[in-house]
Amino acid sequence: MKYPLHTVSKPVSGSEVQKLAHALKSGGYVANEAALALAKRIAARRDRQKAANATPY
Repeated sequence: MKYPLHTVSKPVSGSEVQKLAHALKSGGYVANEAALALAKRIAARRDRQKAANATPY
């Protein structure tokens, strides 16, 4: 994904700092439930497409 040159990151503050610090220390990640659900739907759709387009042997 390409970003424009004038993109500026915003500082992390408040409870987000604690979540991010915990994720970094534990080797985890930070994501919201909506993003995870979207990724699961996309993966399931791709799996269904592959299964539908598969040629039987």
